[in-house]
Amino acid sequence: MRKIGIVMDSTGYLTRDILQQFQILVVSLAVTVGTETYPETELSNKQYFEKLKRINGLSTTSQPSVGAFLEAYESLFSQGVEEIISLHLSSSISGTLRSAQMAINLALDKKIYSFDSQSSALGLGVLAWAAAEWAEQGLSASEIMANLKILKEQTELYFVVNTLENLRKGGRIGGAAALLGTLLQIKPILYFNQQGEIDVFDKVRSRPRAWQRVLEMLTRAISSGKRFRICVMHVNIPDEGEALLRELKSRFPEHDIRLFEAGAVIATHVGTGAFGLVFHPWPL
Repeated sequence: MRKIGIVMDSTGYLTRDILQQFQILVVSLAVTVGTETYPETELSNKQYFEKLKRINGLSTTSQPSVGAFLEAYESLFSQGVEEIISLHLSSSISGTLRSAQMAINLALDKKIYSFDSQSSALGLGVLAWAAAEWAEQGLSASEIMANLKILKEQTELYFVVNTLENLRKGGRIGGAAALLGTLLQIKPILYFNQQGEIDVFDKVRSRPRAWQRVLEMLTRAISSGKRFRICVMHVNIPDEGEALLRELKSRFPEHDIRLFEAGAVIATHVGTGAFGLVFHPWPL
C-alpha cells in the first residue's frame, strides 16, 4: 500500500478499472426512490431507472454520514496509509464535503486533507484520478494538494440537459433559474462557475448545436498544443455516448479520450438524456 490514500465520493463516476488500478476509495452518497434508500454504489443505473418508473415524482439524494467517512479513513490507515486526500463534489451544491471535514476533525491525530472540487461528476472524477496518479508517482500530500489547485483551474466541464426541472426542484439551479420561462425554445449549456455553483454558460436552439458549442470550447483549449485528458459522460443514453466518443476519437486521436456514465445521484438532478464533456491538460 502506498503512503498517500485517495478518497472520493461516489459522484466522481470513475470506472471500476480506474478505481482499482489507482486504489481510489469511494464513499457513497445515497439515493431515495419512493420509500426505499440505497447507497449509490449499490444501485446500478438499470435498477435505478426501473425503480424510478414505479414512483410518482423524483428521487432524492443525501450526503454520506460522518461515520461513513470515518470508517473509510480508518480502513486506509489500518492498511498502512500515512496521509489521506479526500476529494468531493462542490460544497455549493452538497453537504458532502462538510461531512468529510467533520470526520477529519474527529480524527485528531491523523493527517487527512479535504479538497473541494467545486464541480461534480467527472469534473470531480478527473481530479481524484490525477491525485491518485501523483500518489503512485511518490508525490507528497502537500505536493498533490498544490497540483490539484492548479489542475482544478485548468479543468473545464460543460453539460447539456433536456430539462432544468430536476435541478430547479432540487434547489441546485443557481443562476440558471432565469431560463425557466423560455426553456421550450432553448437548450442551455451549463457549467460550474467560480463559486462552484451550477450556472448557464450559453443558450442554443438545439441539442446538436449544444454539442458543437461544447466542441468549440474543447478545440479552443487544445489549441495550446498540450495533450489533454477528455471525458465524455452521459445519463442513460449509452448509444449516443458511444457516438460522441467515436466522434472525439476521430477528431482528436492524439488525446486520451474516455467514456463514462453518470449514476443515480447525478441522474436525479439532471435527468435522463443529459450529456457532458470534461477536459484538462494531462499530464500537468
